[in-house]
Amino acid sequence: NSIDLEAEATMLEKHGIQIVSIADEQYPILLKQIPQAPPLLYYRGVLPEKDQLCLSVVGTRKISGYGRIVLPTILDPLINNGMTIVSGLAYGIDAVSHQLAVSKHRPTIAVLGCGLDDSSLYPQNHVLLANQIIETGGCLISEHPIGRPALKQNFVARNRIISGLSIGTLVVECGLKSGALITARYALDQNRSVYAVPGPIYNDTSKGPNNLIKLGAKLVTEANDILSDLNLAGTTEEFEITNLNEQECLVADQLNFEGVPTDILIRTTKLDPATLGSILTMLEMKGVVRNTGNGQYALTKKIK
Repeated sequence: NSIDLEAEATMLEKHGIQIVSIADEQYPILLKQIPQAPPLLYYRGVLPEKDQLCLSVVGTRKISGYGRIVLPTILDPLINNGMTIVSGLAYGIDAVSHQLAVSKHRPTIAVLGCGLDDSSLYPQNHVLLANQIIETGGCLISEHPIGRPALKQNFVARNRIISGLSIGTLVVECGLKSGALITARYALDQNRSVYAVPGPIYNDTSKGPNNLIKLGAKLVTEANDILSDLNLAGTTEEFEITNLNEQECLVADQLNFEGVPTDILIRTTKLDPATLGSILTMLEMKGVVRNTGNGQYALTKKIK
């Protein structure tokens, strides 16, 4: 009774925020089915279509080089096959997942634990990414009104929305006490599929997904694992090296998906540093390799 509806409507319009109630047809169908579905959603951008297939992707904020290689390997084919990625706009796995969709000009959904006005968005460093999500046909979603700060308890609750929007949740790199595992538990409670990408057994950020696999989550090493499990027809991308010259093929043959230091490449290819650097630059431009940092390069695509 204390809310000034006209003032609230004016404020929403000012910030480009719309609302949808659980009684509206536009309200996401899968989300409506979960326990404690939000009665009201605030959103910026375009809500997913009723038949839109969404996959939640969650994981650590401290993404490793391994995670940066794994994500495009698995998500690129799914995005190309029309699947919409849902995540939480946080640092690490969330941000990279959104960026992959944005880079392909495909919609992606970010679920936030704060208000959707620019001053409330968290993290503030991702305001630009948030705007790119809207510009590429995706949307930002929250159950919180304008001005609501990013309180810790909000993030636990918003995880049920991340999993609730999706037919399945993919966990990539997280510890045993990660919020990503809370999202996975919500997905199980909502009778949705849970997928996990295994990681090196000595890494702390592998403990979460590896333990999920022990408990029955579906192990994922490629996009087809998800497409097949959901009985979806689709094709993942395999690439033949047909547009590379002899020296580029020589370098590509020495690379793997984890990353190889340039000093080892110099030794195995017997190329001088300047020539190797030029070849690696060309391979990056062709989308065959990725600089994973610390002077290491890795393949980005599966090559026949």
